[in-house]
Amino acid sequence: MPPPLPSRPLGVRLLGNPSATVVVELFQDLCCPFSRKMCMTLNGSNGVFDKIRADPSLAAKVEFIFHNVPQPWHPQSPVMHECMFAVSLAVDHDADLLKKYIRAAFNAFPEFADLHVADKTRKELHLMCADIAAETLGDEMGGADAVRKKVLSHLCFDHLTKDEPHMGLGEVTKLLKFAVKHHRTRGVHVTPTVFMNSIEAPDVSSGWSAEQWMEKLRSVCA
Repeated sequence: MPPPLPSRPLGVRLLGNPSATVVVELFQDLCCPFSRKMCMTLNGSNGVFDKIRADPSLAAKVEFIFHNVPQPWHPQSPVMHECMFAVSLAVDHDADLLKKYIRAAFNAFPEFADLHVADKTRKELHLMCADIAAETLGDEMGGADAVRKKVLSHLCFDHLTKDEPHMGLGEVTKLLKFAVKHHRTRGVHVTPTVFMNSIEAPDVSSGWSAEQWMEKLRSVCA
């Protein structure tokens, strides 16, 4: 039997629509300070996304997609990403809700720095991420407790047995594997890495200002 394939496109649409002529793919790690910095430049107050929305001619041409890139040299990183996939399942892959979670996870990044989680277990990290989802999405999903319970239901190990102790987290693990295979296939190693219309844009930096982003986008869209 061939390996499974995704039943839906990979990634989370952060801005734009499928008819855009310039697709910007952001390969980012939720546990990467440089990914976080880029996220804040793009999606912060008066950031790139706000500027694009204020420019109808550009807004019609540009789409941004987030792709998960777990970085194993931060052992908590794959756990943070599997938690995001649990959130994705809990919200039925709703892009608007996932956008809020991604931004909240990046905002909470200092709590997940190596120094602060060195003694945390995998389950403790799950609880931390579920709390982020509960606080961020509770108002839209029946309350914080309901969100926390739903997310944690996808991070449960009760199905594992002595005979099959390595089956992972089911659908969550499957989504994580798809994400890892995708960024490996695309040759992504460091984060953040940016592609524009499927070609890597190595000049794009986490240190860029919103104005530098806008200049780049206008040149590509010209």
